[in-house]
Amino acid sequence: MTLHRREVLATFGVASASTLLFALGCGAPARPVRRAPQVSGEVRTWLHDAVARLAASYPFAHALAVSRRRTTAARDVLGAGTAHLHAEGVVLTVRDRDGTWREHAIAELGRDAIAAAARALGADREPRPIDFGPLPAAPAEPPALDDRDLGARLDLLLHGDAALARRLVYAAAALDIDDAIVWSVAPGRDLEQRLVRIRQTAVRAAWNGTRPVVREVERAWSGGLDDQPLTPDDLAAASEAALEVLTPGGFEDGECPVVLDPSVVAVILDAAARSLFTADAARRPEVARRLAGAAPFASPLVTVLDDPTTPGAYGGFAFDDEGEPAAPLTLLDAGRVSAQLSDRAAGAPGRGRRPGHLGRVAPSPSHLRLVPGTGTGTGPGATDLRQLHTDGFVLEGGLGAYLDPGGDRIRVACTRARELRAGRTTGRLYADIELVGSLAALLSAVDAVDATPATSIPRDSAGPHPAWRSISAPALRTRGLVRASRSRA
Repeated sequence: MTLHRREVLATFGVASASTLLFALGCGAPARPVRRAPQVSGEVRTWLHDAVARLAASYPFAHALAVSRRRTTAARDVLGAGTAHLHAEGVVLTVRDRDGTWREHAIAELGRDAIAAAARALGADREPRPIDFGPLPAAPAEPPALDDRDLGARLDLLLHGDAALARRLVYAAAALDIDDAIVWSVAPGRDLEQRLVRIRQTAVRAAWNGTRPVVREVERAWSGGLDDQPLTPDDLAAASEAALEVLTPGGFEDGECPVVLDPSVVAVILDAAARSLFTADAARRPEVARRLAGAAPFASPLVTVLDDPTTPGAYGGFAFDDEGEPAAPLTLLDAGRVSAQLSDRAAGAPGRGRRPGHLGRVAPSPSHLRLVPGTGTGTGPGATDLRQLHTDGFVLEGGLGAYLDPGGDRIRVACTRARELRAGRTTGRLYADIELVGSLAALLSAVDAVDATPATSIPRDSAGPHPAWRSISAPALRTRGLVRASRSRA
């Protein structure tokens, strides 16, 4: 049977560059919006006036404004595509004297629109004299990026592993640049930050007998375009992973020691932080019961922080979407729950975030960090822990984790599993694997943590309002039930 190229790509679950744009949330035609003013002084004046009028009627008032410009470019064997998105908006928030919170959001950044939004919240009085504090320094303007430079960067991602390209049937590359200016104004506080978030992705695909194998490598950070790019070694590793020979058949399901690579650790931490360690989650009785008491939640080797101040972190920021300055927060201290992510409405501000800076505010992780162990290796993670005479599996390529909100059961989807015997790989490599069981048992069984962390970006559903976050974690060794992937937990 002869397959056309598009049929082959459809079999792999990937298609043209335009498909990659949709997957990254930039494929749909952007709604035309007025180009947001980039003169910080003008925006700040409009926000000052709105907050001063609201403060005359309410004991607390806050204004959050954002101007975002997003460029996503992708290239594959069928061609190239580029998408642009311009978004802007303002969220005005007030608190009544009885403690009730109210807000009004608009998708426009202009003097008249902001004034109308303030009137919608009841700002009918004359503005109250307010000291907003010192003016913030204007953030630096990032270098301009033209289409030629964008294309050259995509070429490097697409052809950076030319020696292996002849054995691949498909390759693709994508570059996503999200440039946001955020203003936060409240009595005694006048803040501004510029967050340039960059994500590079390379996809490689090959046949394994009659089975398609797709591997992806990704790196994301905040800062300049050349701060943390994918290297030729990263691209070659993705190609080699796509070309690895998979073991036919399967293995017997069972509980055994497992070495989790950094990407698998990352999806577990992300699911735990969002489902358990927030003030919203703690309101649920089943979560409160699970975290209550003095018993440790995880092994003493496990210390987890949420630290948006980490330099270059994709999920980092200088202040959150409620205007609270960034500061590290220890969620798990040597296995014990020590804090929760909260927001102003919950009474403990410090991690109130809005998707796209304009969605509904909720406590959410920014840059989770698992404190590395004392291993001495220099590899990407799992290599050091294999040498502990482990009989089991190395689980690689974390795709996502589902945590039962009403219980403790977690299901972690992984791309592949390598069999270990006495700390050495046997050569057997299985695809589409799940790690299932109790989250508390999984974390409590951790008996080794590697010294070399790697950064991962969680998989979110595509959309115009992303929730930027990242996880830095090393590999670790624990014990759990490993099985072939099921459609349901």
